[in-house]
Amino acid sequence: MTGNSGGAQRPDPNADWARAIAEMTAAPEAAATGVAQPGDVTVPDELSADPGPGTTAGPSGRPRVAIAAVLGIATIVIGTLGIWAAVAAHNLHAASANANTALVDDSATGSVERAISSAVDTVFSYNYADTARTKAAAQHLLTGPAIRQYNRLFGLVQQQAPKEKLVVTTRVTDVGVELLTGGRARLLIFANQQDSKAGTSQATYGGAMFAVTAVNQRGRWLIESIDTFTGPA
Repeated sequence: MTGNSGGAQRPDPNADWARAIAEMTAAPEAAATGVAQPGDVTVPDELSADPGPGTTAGPSGRPRVAIAAVLGIATIVIGTLGIWAAVAAHNLHAASANANTALVDDSATGSVERAISSAVDTVFSYNYADTARTKAAAQHLLTGPAIRQYNRLFGLVQQQAPKEKLVVTTRVTDVGVELLTGGRARLLIFANQQDSKAGTSQATYGGAMFAVTAVNQRGRWLIESIDTFTGPA
């Protein structure tokens, strides 16, 4: 790289590294042929002629101290690349973590947890005497694919619940926000469910685990999809 017109020529560190690495890799071939290879580092006569006490000359007549210097430069280059890679990986991890608001914003995380827990309690609880009420409420708590999923499944409920006089109460016992970024969230839901038959003392209890994807529409969190881990919905 040259400076202004008439200025002194500045050394290029990248060119120095390239020449150093070329010297390291070309040295064995040069030793075998006795012919200088492109990129060879010229060793001063005072070093090649008399290595001096305690310095052993290499096969090509160059002192090992020169080869050690080349290896040292290569180590610096490789070490620098390693540090750069580690820093880049850390930055990518940090960027990913920062994008997930669930890891850094307790207020936003709590807001989506409360909204979705309430929605799950509502849409999965029903009374055989008024299933239409539950279905109507669900239309305001679900959106997109979740509405189609729910309406298809709840059609069976509307057929069977009156026959069995079923009353189902669902309560979310635990919820974890796996991902919260922008206006989207994915949550893992744990819920208890009580099924009873009106007019009898019969009741069954069970637990459920599923995941939901939620979206924020005009300031309200709605369930967009429901994943029961049993295959495609």
